[in-house]
Amino acid sequence: MRTLADKCEDRNTVRSFCDCINEEETVDVAAEGFCKRAANNSGSVTGDDLVELKKALKDLKEIDDDECCCEC
Repeated sequence: MRTLADKCEDRNTVRSFCDCINEEETVDVAAEGFCKRAANNSGSVTGDDLVELKKALKDLKEIDDDECCCEC
């Protein structure tokens, strides 16, 4: 599962991050939900929230990378 586009990982503001993932074809549902919440509740989503989201997505990616080496 692709959780976050590499080019979006470097975006450090909510607006630039959400603009970046809007350009992507596949987006993790958590990131998509985060950006919808940011758009609907302007000002209530902070950079700290973005840091937590990116940390969670990175953790998911690491778990996925560890489990994808199965040769069935």
